[in-house]
Amino acid sequence: MVLANQLSQAAAIIQQGGVIAYSTDTILGLGCDPQNRTAVERVLWLKQRGVEKGLILLMEDPAVVEQYSQPLSNQQYAEISSPVSQLPVTWLLPAQHAAPDWITGGQDRVALRITSHPIARGLCARLGAIVSTSANFSNYPVATDARQIRTWFGPHLDYVIIGASGTGAPSEIRDLRSGRILRKNV
Repeated sequence: MVLANQLSQAAAIIQQGGVIAYSTDTILGLGCDPQNRTAVERVLWLKQRGVEKGLILLMEDPAVVEQYSQPLSNQQYAEISSPVSQLPVTWLLPAQHAAPDWITGGQDRVALRITSHPIARGLCARLGAIVSTSANFSNYPVATDARQIRTWFGPHLDYVIIGASGTGAPSEIRDLRSGRILRKNV
């Protein structure tokens, strides 16, 4: 019951343009509404990161994928929905023309991951998709607990929801078209 209330509160804050820190299936993340450019720019400012790198989106429902990517075959849906290993995989998919440049980094691909983490999944169930980028300053170690999150980002975050930890390492990134692994789990 407490988690459901926290998820509802976090989702409402995101819908109002807020930025949160939250637990994911990998590491602690910063998140916001991917359709809200101002919120995304705030996340990028917090991280001291350029928009050209693009951002990962989390979702819990594979049907949400086509809001951001070109249509996929049944086989491609199965591939991105099924675990390829014990570790989470982020997929680079051909971006839909309507996918925001502030998410794709102006590239022709969009990075998406179907999450199974209870907090990330709960947020996605309420919102459809959520920005997911590591809770750190670019090129610095990732925050590992709520204390670090509050120390580093404190007054600039609208909500913090931390639960069970994920893998502790960033996800593997694979290109769906080529099958290439662009980043391995470490």
